[in-house]
Amino acid sequence: MIEYGYKKFIKEYGLRKISFIAAAVLTFTALDGLASSFSSGEALSEEETGNDVQLIDGNFIGIDEESASQISDGEYITVYKSDKINLTVSAEEKIAAVYIVWNTPPEEYSVNNNNITDGFLHKLIEFDDPIDAFTLRCENKTELCDIYLYASKVYPEETERWSDPCERADMLVLSTHADDEYLMFGGTIPYYAKEKGLQVQVVYLTTHWLEQPRPHELLNGLWKAGVKNYPVFGVISDIPLKPIWTLQEAAELYDFNEVLDWFTEQIRRFRPSVIVTHDKNGEYGHGAHKLAAKTVMDAVEISANADHFPLSAEKYGVWDVPKTYLHFWSENTITMDWEQPLESFGGITAREAASLAYGCHKSQHIWGYAVGYQENWDCRQFGLYRSLVGTDEKADFMDHIIPVDITEETAASEPVTEAKTSPAETSFAKTQSERTEISDTISSGQDSSNGYKSENDPSVYLIAAGVAIFAVIIIVLLINIIRRRK
Repeated sequence: MIEYGYKKFIKEYGLRKISFIAAAVLTFTALDGLASSFSSGEALSEEETGNDVQLIDGNFIGIDEESASQISDGEYITVYKSDKINLTVSAEEKIAAVYIVWNTPPEEYSVNNNNITDGFLHKLIEFDDPIDAFTLRCENKTELCDIYLYASKVYPEETERWSDPCERADMLVLSTHADDEYLMFGGTIPYYAKEKGLQVQVVYLTTHWLEQPRPHELLNGLWKAGVKNYPVFGVISDIPLKPIWTLQEAAELYDFNEVLDWFTEQIRRFRPSVIVTHDKNGEYGHGAHKLAAKTVMDAVEISANADHFPLSAEKYGVWDVPKTYLHFWSENTITMDWEQPLESFGGITAREAASLAYGCHKSQHIWGYAVGYQENWDCRQFGLYRSLVGTDEKADFMDHIIPVDITEETAASEPVTEAKTSPAETSFAKTQSERTEISDTISSGQDSSNGYKSENDPSVYLIAAGVAIFAVIIIVLLINIIRRRK
């Protein structure tokens, strides 16, 4: 009798062999995924950096050999931890610059007695004249990933040369998590920051300091997207004990007043012409995304009133944001064109540029997300939630807005716009009753998700698939054990 399919396969190879083969394949796949997820930093070879880049080896005095290897291997996941650092670095060749990668933001440190207090996680320091050695000192407990030494001031593209955050922003982008800035907002950052050359300030609601290597991925992605001004990190950590799917859950987990205070301060500090942020329904229903949108919706109503959070008003003054956009807002809608080629990116589209930046977020690739136009994730769809300059005439966040550099050149005291009528006449901000209804959402515990449930999250299906595969392996193993006992 001829046997077909799985019966023949089982008879020839046996259940035990099949079980172990399946388990081995699954384990190898998982380990390979983890390795690709967490090996975010790699040493820069001469071939990768180009012939003009001179990356040189250093000698580290003041730490043991193992610690020296941790900060010279080009890997984010190997970290040198110390209560304080007093390190001398030398090289056989002259050192023109040093690139320091911290694992946690340093409060203050010095390089050759030059104090540095900006807290940048990735910091390039250039010396006026090439030197034989330098000292690195930090009196505070900190963590150090890597030190790169350059013999010339020619750097690989991946070497980030951050400027301070904007003094005045054309656009303020509030992203809840590291990677939302591309998945939800598509080509916004590469198009406006690099292609248009505008002052784009990115701020994150969450910090990710306890989720290494996500802070490094965040910076790598922004740099690849064309951002040059260092981002600002928020006041909450996104490691809840359970998933957040409602605004009420987010409000119970985090101090909403603290978050509102923080973002109101960002508005007053950067005085943006435009704000871009999340869907009030959390895109696929994420409660922290809803919290970000709620924060913006409330903050733009109070940022011009010094009675609200007076400390930041006294420090920066007050500011009334000319335009505020929400992802998927259903009124005054626009569809952004992210398929236009960008000259500054060599002709690839804005969506493709955003995808390249998202490619830096390797630890998040296990969820299977992509920059695209699928339902609940369409990164083109926005609505003008609030405006002081009238409705849009074209799909452009900067419609009716003159960029900051031009307004500063004309010495204007307030944003110059193309609108011919006064802000009071053109404003169509939400009425007081509508704003009250929005603000009451948290206190009432209601959640308007428009059907965006947690099961719409692609990660749910991936997890379910993993559980199903694991269950099949366990069942096969049990069957094998029972048959052997018989």
